[in-house]
Amino acid sequence: MKPKATKFRKYHRPKIKNYINHKNNLIYSKYAIIATQPSFITASQLQAITLKLKRILKRKGKIINRVFPHQSVTRKPQEVRMGKGKGNVSHWVQSVKPNSIILELDVSSKTLAKIALKSISYNLPFKTKIITD
Repeated sequence: MKPKATKFRKYHRPKIKNYINHKNNLIYSKYAIIATQPSFITASQLQAITLKLKRILKRKGKIINRVFPHQSVTRKPQEVRMGKGKGNVSHWVQSVKPNSIILELDVSSKTLAKIALKSISYNLPFKTKIITD
């Protein structure tokens, strides 16, 4: 999971800002999971969440991702000396602010939505909260 095209290939390290984002309105569905701590979410973590959701829901609901990893993180190979330029792109991340929605679920059953969102929260590297409309 990475963007098709970016203006620059390598960026400065993304910052984790700790201010509360109040744009946590549910737009597409009734159930969502929000972050309560500032952190990064990687592309592999987002893919793991969607796969887990697909296994739990079994085509009974719709998954709407509200975050996408737009920023690249670079890393130099092991045992390379300092200097000689910036390293290659290692992975893609998105910085998540507190109180921002990560994904929404459009499911008819309330219990299924709660079970699915609870199981997703274990795969994420920050504390989360389930919200309903």
